[in-house]
Amino acid sequence: MYENFSTFKITNRIFNECSFIFEKINPTPLQNMKILHLNLPLYKKLNFIEDQSNQLHFKNFINAELQSDQFVYASTYYSGHQFGHYVPQLGDGRATTLVEIQNSLGDFFELQMKGSGPTPFSRMGDGKAVIRSCIREYLASAHLKALNIPTTEALSLTIGSESVAREEIEKEGMVVRVAESFLRFGHFQFFSKLQDQSKLDTLLNFTIQNYFANISDSENKYYLFLKEITERTAELFAKWQCIGFCHGVLNTDNMSILGLTLDYGPYGFIENLDFNHICNHSDHQGRYSFGNQPTIGLWNIQQLAHSLNKYLSKDEITSITEIYSTAFFKHYRNNLKLKCGLYEEDQNDLNLLNNLQIALVNSKIDYTLFFRNLSYENFEEKLNSSSKNSKEIDQFIKDYKIRLKTESLSSSERSLKMLQNNPKFILRNYLAQICIEDHSQIELMFKVLTAPYEEWTEHEEWAKETPAKYCDLEVSCSS
Repeated sequence: MYENFSTFKITNRIFNECSFIFEKINPTPLQNMKILHLNLPLYKKLNFIEDQSNQLHFKNFINAELQSDQFVYASTYYSGHQFGHYVPQLGDGRATTLVEIQNSLGDFFELQMKGSGPTPFSRMGDGKAVIRSCIREYLASAHLKALNIPTTEALSLTIGSESVAREEIEKEGMVVRVAESFLRFGHFQFFSKLQDQSKLDTLLNFTIQNYFANISDSENKYYLFLKEITERTAELFAKWQCIGFCHGVLNTDNMSILGLTLDYGPYGFIENLDFNHICNHSDHQGRYSFGNQPTIGLWNIQQLAHSLNKYLSKDEITSITEIYSTAFFKHYRNNLKLKCGLYEEDQNDLNLLNNLQIALVNSKIDYTLFFRNLSYENFEEKLNSSSKNSKEIDQFIKDYKIRLKTESLSSSERSLKMLQNNPKFILRNYLAQICIEDHSQIELMFKVLTAPYEEWTEHEEWAKETPAKYCDLEVSCSS
């Protein structure tokens, strides 16, 4: 049946080999479903056929209305530490695995419906997603992809006619999200805590064989597996910190085994550099504040390591701390240098970057706009025009100009590279809110956010600081 609208091959490897992590369900299609937006580059990458006559088949496919024994229609078990406390059974409360496919290039992708109705893990919930959170995930995943930050993606954004109750009554929605795998730290924690060695063996070996094939034949493959996850996670968190992205709910069950940004709930981008910033108003203790994210990344890795203790020595588990810290600071420093257009090595760079961070914190200047303005040839003029410049910013500019004299690139060459590394546009909460309030803005916003380094002079207002009327926007776990 799927041949009517695609040329991909259905594989379903994990469902076939690790069926014990799944529970079959009957998804709940959206009523009177409409496609608000389609991620066309991803659509083509997955080998869907561009033909108007196949639209109905595709709509039925992403709304769980096609019946085929080749479709998975199942949700998975996992556990995890939520706000530091272990919860023995969680699971896909509003997500349903649709299918795993292989495209014409040989790449594998899992497709998962989020908002497809109750599952065995909905915990008294309705399993639905509200269109508000769907829009936020759809835009954010595409945006982070464009920012070169590893992430799950979203293929489609759809809306139904039914209403669902959250903090207020909202319309139902659904995203079909896509990743090589949606395996989480919590999947391994679940079977480890159950002491079900046979299932943990199967899941672990399947994961290494299919997603970490480069180490699958190594004698110490379990340690190398954890090491690679650690390094991927450290790099991901370093990229988040450099771009100013706050995840909001970094529970171990929201951690991707592939080092992807997973589960877009109460995320946000910082306006100014504030390490105490909390983007989730449900995080009353600030566990997942912007400044805490790197430490939480390590803590979560340590929980994963302990769940694999039957496969690792104590020394191997202990070594993870140093591996993570070394990888994080290497990527963080290198990314900050790229943001500043510093390509040569200089022994004083660490001091320069530390002083810059202090200046940014104290001045409360817009983080994204600062680096964008620093990217132009006339950066001094652009930065001096800011009303939030401080003596510390002025001192940084003086030191920075001296440091640039050691660079081999011309000012125009450096500017060109920096403009491709410092986005002009970032998904501020109010931009997502504009699309939530007016769905007709989604198409244009998607174009801008998936090309965030372009000038887009006709949309200059979207690059500016958040307007006063939107400054009190809050996000929570409600979705």
